[in-house]
Amino acid sequence: MKIKFSTLLNVVLATFFVTTLVYNVVVSRSADWEPLLPYDPWVDWNDDGEIDVFDKVAVGARFGSTGTPITKASIEYDSDWINITGKAGQYFNITHNLNITDWDNMGIIVDITGKTTLDNGVLQRYLGLTSYIPGWNRTYGGTGSDVAFSVVQTDDGGYAIGGYTESFDVNGDAWLVKTDASGDVEWNRTYGGISGDIAFSLVQTSDGGYALGGFTNSFGAGDFDFWLVKTNSTGHMQWNRTYGGTDRDCGRSLVQTSDGGYAIAGYTRSFGAGYYDFWLVKTNSTGHMQWNRTYGGTDGDWAYSMVQTTDGGYALTGQTNSFGAGSDSWLVKTNSTGHMQWNQTYGGLVYSVIQTKDGGYALAGVISLDFLLVKVDVGGNVQWNGTYGGTDHESASSVVQTNDGGYALAGIKGLEPPLGDFWLVRTDAAGNMQWSKTYGGISLDAAYSMVQTNDGGYVIVGETDSFGAGSDDFWLVKTKTCVESGLAWTDSTADTIILYRGATDPYWNYVRVRIWKIKTP
Repeated sequence: MKIKFSTLLNVVLATFFVTTLVYNVVVSRSADWEPLLPYDPWVDWNDDGEIDVFDKVAVGARFGSTGTPITKASIEYDSDWINITGKAGQYFNITHNLNITDWDNMGIIVDITGKTTLDNGVLQRYLGLTSYIPGWNRTYGGTGSDVAFSVVQTDDGGYAIGGYTESFDVNGDAWLVKTDASGDVEWNRTYGGISGDIAFSLVQTSDGGYALGGFTNSFGAGDFDFWLVKTNSTGHMQWNRTYGGTDRDCGRSLVQTSDGGYAIAGYTRSFGAGYYDFWLVKTNSTGHMQWNRTYGGTDGDWAYSMVQTTDGGYALTGQTNSFGAGSDSWLVKTNSTGHMQWNQTYGGLVYSVIQTKDGGYALAGVISLDFLLVKVDVGGNVQWNGTYGGTDHESASSVVQTNDGGYALAGIKGLEPPLGDFWLVRTDAAGNMQWSKTYGGISLDAAYSMVQTNDGGYVIVGETDSFGAGSDDFWLVKTKTCVESGLAWTDSTADTIILYRGATDPYWNYVRVRIWKIKTP
């Protein structure tokens, strides 16, 4: 299925208010000027000493109302400025006690204005709320194979994407692409030597630069070594380090730690007890190793994802053939120096782990060719699990906990390779699916990393063979965002006005409601 995406970011305003004749309720709504001009609805606009038809025409031209000339307007209620900073996504009452029994025929004018801070000018931005921002997508690459494995939203609202490229180095280099908020490339850099080098994981560092974690076949001691590359804010390499032995050691997941250093997790065949073992390497802020630990048995154990936990320790997850029922998911929890505290096995195969808001963990992957989401408590005990899919092959590569406490999973959905689409699944806090979306074309499109963006949407990266310039290109998909910016008057009683502030609104931290009663000759 081929999806057509918009390349424009437009905000569509949905307005609940219509200004009516003066004998009806008039909701005063100015244009979305920022800041709004000082507002007084009933003034002598032409300075002739009385409020008459000429002044009414001036008011009508500005606020869209028409009708009988006004001879007198008296303010009946002024709420003054009310702090509604904590009211995002909530209904609340403005109580005026005017006993307005017939809003349509009592000659009432209601003026609603807002401020972001008390020292700002007044505003009426998005009075009536907004609807949504359309999504868009971008490809990056050349004529060779280019695959994105990791994405972050950067401090400036743009995106940084890490992976590897064969378009700009035939042997394969790590590739870092930086875009603006609309996905347009600001700069890109390659890192590597004469052999294959891959960045699987990317973080924006506390100094505004970037760190990439993966493995290298160009440098180091063995077949493949863990590889850590540190850059400045424009992607120029500051230093790089390798970690490993004489065999194959592959870094898959990177975090900047709370002490300013780094932790890299993956799997090693140079060290440990078995064929492959989980391997965790901790460094200082300049990449020099402080300690390392292996976890595993006599068979193969591969770590794919890792987080630093709120207690300063680490949680690693991947696949184990040494423990469990055979080829199971494995979650290992360590203390701050990497010593194992506990471990648990689960069915299926997981590729991504996060620590959840309740201190537990969520793991995402695949079981029986369906998306798998496992929720466990702080000790790794299963609380619930969910599977999502149908007759196609589905495998989740990334999971995030959403702003409302639910979960979003991204991965691939297709009949079987080489066909597939990006698939995004959204659940509630108990793992019940709320909706899902596919993105892709006629060939293979596979998602590997996702984050929830500042506007409440999602950005997903991976590889596309359906679009772009080469056999595979980096593909970034930004989903549409259902935003609620602004304020809405939703209902009334004789003594109250009921308002609703948008769930994602950044503007209406203070509101003022004034009510006038008007008379005519």
